[in-house]
Amino acid sequence: MSLPGDKRRIQTAVLGSAESEEPLLLPLEAIELDAFRQHYAEHTFWCGLLLDGCGAQLTTKL
Repeated sequence: MSLPGDKRRIQTAVLGSAESEEPLLLPLEAIELDAFRQHYAEHTFWCGLLLDGCGAQLTTKL
């Protein structure tokens, strides 16, 4: 997951909104990404405010 223009590899996110309390570990290996995308197809990922994140929506990038 990454922010637009941001090259960092982010491993934690939250589901649904920046204020969410549902943490999620993101895959760091490309081989895991397709299954992850299918499993969470109906969800959005965020840099969680409760995890001291910026609150921006995150996207997956292969």
